[in-house]
This record gives sequence, structure tokens and C-alpha cells, in this order.
Amino acid sequence: MKKYLLFAFMLMFAFAFSDSWAQERTVSGKVTSIEDGSSLPGVNVVLKGTTTGTVTDIDGNFKLNVPSDGGTLVFSFIGLATEEVAISSRSVIDIQMSPDVQQLSEVVVTAVGIQREAKALGYGVERVGGDKLSAVSEPDPLRAMQGKVAGVNIGGSSSAPGSATRITIRGNSSLLGNNQPLFVVDGIPYDNSSNTTGDGFNNDQLTGGGASGSRFQDLDPNNIESVNVLKGAAAAALYGSRAANGVIVITTKSGSAGAGRKGLEISFSSNFAIEEVANLPDYQNTYGTGTNFAYSQVNGSWGAPFVGTKPYASRTTIPHWYNGVIGFEEFWGTTVPYQAYPDNVKDFFQTGKVFDNSITVSGGNEKAVTTLVVSRT
Repeated sequence: MKKYLLFAFMLMFAFAFSDSWAQERTVSGKVTSIEDGSSLPGVNVVLKGTTTGTVTDIDGNFKLNVPSDGGTLVFSFIGLATEEVAISSRSVIDIQMSPDVQQLSEVVVTAVGIQREAKALGYGVERVGGDKLSAVSEPDPLRAMQGKVAGVNIGGSSSAPGSATRITIRGNSSLLGNNQPLFVVDGIPYDNSSNTTGDGFNNDQLTGGGASGSRFQDLDPNNIESVNVLKGAAAAALYGSRAANGVIVITTKSGSAGAGRKGLEISFSSNFAIEEVANLPDYQNTYGTGTNFAYSQVNGSWGAPFVGTKPYASRTTIPHWYNGVIGFEEFWGTTVPYQAYPDNVKDFFQTGKVFDNSITVSGGNEKAVTTLVVSRT
């Protein structure tokens, strides 16, 4: 009786083992790029709905045990479109993967040009696409970023073209030192410190005495592919002490081998913006220059009242502010009406108009790529 029981148990075990062995089989294949046919290492290959998976080797090859009834393989990689392939009865599956523009927007450039997935980082990083910068008719790439990154404060020393722009990340970290972040453009550090200010008349007529801008302003916003803001010292550890206030990593446009398959690509963009004064102080128009309600040629605004203002006595004329010759006109002893000019400050400003036109030419092949950007502001 014991022999029969032992034989039955061994027979059941053999059937169970053969059934389990028959439920799995091996599927292999190769993953390549649809652009140039090169192999893609590191691609995730996962059996859909399970935790079973593998990654492709350096030659793009993979092997994976799958159920005998098939299933679906999911191929995924950063910057490439996810592919799903039904296994059915096949034992060899070769696929080609193409770039995914939407997924590329989730990739940020960190220190030394390293690309990382944004959600995989342990520190604050924000990315601004070049299309958002070029959408604003602003020749200064820093001012074009204004209001687009949380925790970043951007302000100009004046509204004049060429004036300096100051940027701080998460406020000031030093009371006496420089608080501006490190700028890195295609791996090259840039200095954004302001140049020496002039007296507003002779040395620095363009900015009217304000700090003139750095050479960082020479960058064309239309030529910027992306801007990655690394916040804090942890984000910029690889750049050393220079990056204690954070890093602005800028990547300029470059051609791609895929563009060569389509031929030479030419794109044109045009922007127009209007600039107006946001607001002005509320000026008083009752009293003229002077103090204590008495007229005098001093820098004060509480002199004698203007004509028609009661109950104070009013002057009708005052000496011209310049007692001399301007050009061919003489002002010796000249008088002018003593009156208010309520709109003199408002009328001083004109409506600014900014035109920005840009042409981008790009192309390339497996050996070389090129991009040319020509802009006129």
C-alpha cells in the first residue's frame, strides 16, 4: 500500500512540474533607435501588469521569461516614446523606439551637463522651455524669465535698454557678498556682475547712471533651448562654492541627426510688444518751487502758489531756470509763466514698441549637426 501511495505522489509531482515548466518560455530581441538604427542600452522591458522585467544590455539586446500564453511587453526609456508589443506566440521581438517631445520636457540638465529625470531628483529644480522665453519680446534673457520660476526674484536697475538685471534665488544669503547665482551656458560659466556705474551724463549716458548690464545679455533668447534653475547648495554641489546661491543652467539650441532626414528645416518667429508706464506718483499742482510758500530757485515743491490759487498771493512770472545761451537762443533775464504743468511727467514718457523677428535654420546627419539663429530686435 505504501508503494502505491509513493508512486502516486511522485506521479502527481511530475505532472505539476511539467505543467509549471510548460507555463513559461523565453523571449529575446533587440531595441534600436528609429532615427539612426543604433542600439539602445538601458531600456526597461517589463511584462505588462507584473513586476517581471529586465533592461537591455550595451548592444540593446534583452531576454525575458514570459508565460506560455503570451502577454504584452512594455518598452520605456527617458526621452523616448513608450512602446507596447503583444507577445502572442513569438520568441523574438525586435522594436525601434522614437523620441518623445513630451517626455523630453520632463528631463532637466543638472551639473556638468548631466541629464536627469525631474521627479528623480532630491532637490528643487525648475525648467523653462526656450519657447516661453522667445514668446516675450524682451532682448534680455533674464527679464524674459520674470514670473516663470517660483522662488526666483528678477529686477532691473532701470528700464533703459542695456541696464543691469539682478536675480536672486530664494532670497539673499549674504549681507555683504554677492547673492546672484552662477550662470552656466553650455558648460561655460558666465559672470553676471554689474559693470561700474557712471555719473549719468558723461560715463554712462545710455543707462542714465544705473548699473550697466553684463555680457550675459548678449545671449539671444531665441537661441535658448531650455533654462534649468538649480535651487540651493545641494543642487549645485558639483560646481563648488561659486554655486552657493544656486545655478542657472542654460542650454542653447543645437541641430539633430533626425532633422537631416527631413532636409534643412527653417522656422520663423515674430513678436511685438507694447510698453507703458504702469503708474506714476500723485503730484501736487498747487505750489511751485521753493519753501515756506515763498518762491526760490531751489529743489523744493512748497513755494509760492501758482496763479489763481487762493488765499495766497501768486506770482505771474519767474526767471528762466538757465541764465545763459542754449544753442543759438539767449535766456539772459528771460521770464516764463509761473504755472503748473499737471501732465509734464506723464507726457515725458512715450509708448514703447518692441519688434522681435528671428529665423532659425537647423539640419544635420550622423556625422555633423548645425543650427543657425539670426534675430533682429
